[in-house]
Amino acid sequence: MMAETGQWLGQAQMYIATHKNQDGVYFNEVAKEISKQIESSLSQSTIDESQVSPNNIVDKVLGQEHSGRVRGLGLGFVSGKVFQQVRPRLGGTSASSSGGSYSF
Repeated sequence: MMAETGQWLGQAQMYIATHKNQDGVYFNEVAKEISKQIESSLSQSTIDESQVSPNNIVDKVLGQEHSGRVRGLGLGFVSGKVFQQVRPRLGGTSASSSGGSYSF
């Protein structure tokens, strides 16, 4: 989803946008409170929140996502692929998961 500015929304902005109806009213009080905490954290943040990261504001407010999942990206996304982690392999070589190609 792109904002009116033509830039992709970060996870924090996506959470806020998807928990309001078309009139801009939050679905419930819990969503409103969480969104207010996210907005407060966004105003104090010095990092680019439009990038997906394992230590983003949404995870700080809601708590870390379950192992192997990435909040807000839908089905099929796993943290190892999204965050491009390098996994140690047997024999001292490693496999990097960036771009779907593996190097040994």
